[in-house]
Amino acid sequence: MKVVGKMHIDGIFDGTITSLDNISVGKKGHVRGVIKARQIIVSGLLEGEVICDELHIEAGGEVQATVTSKEMSISPKGSFIGERKKWEQAMSESTTELLTSDVDAIDSLPEKVVLTQE
Repeated sequence: MKVVGKMHIDGIFDGTITSLDNISVGKKGHVRGVIKARQIIVSGLLEGEVICDELHIEAGGEVQATVTSKEMSISPKGSFIGERKKWEQAMSESTTELLTSDVDAIDSLPEKVVLTQE
């Protein structure tokens, strides 16, 4: 899934998310996969691989991942289990390209999408 704006997850998500903005994982959120965004705030559970400028783990939040970030902060009641890589070593031209590719395709989407239950 590729997102241009902000995204908040308060349910279960398995897969890859790429955002040019912020992603927040709510207290009831459980995300498994590869997450790439400018800023990620975790109050629930995030498992997998994280690539971002800023990662903040809030009280009650848990990250079990390999993290590549410029900045990382963990609340005293937050939890981090995994590996953190230095931004300079891990970021390659191809990774940066993944964060900005396919924006033209996203720009062609409608302004509003409404989901209904059938």
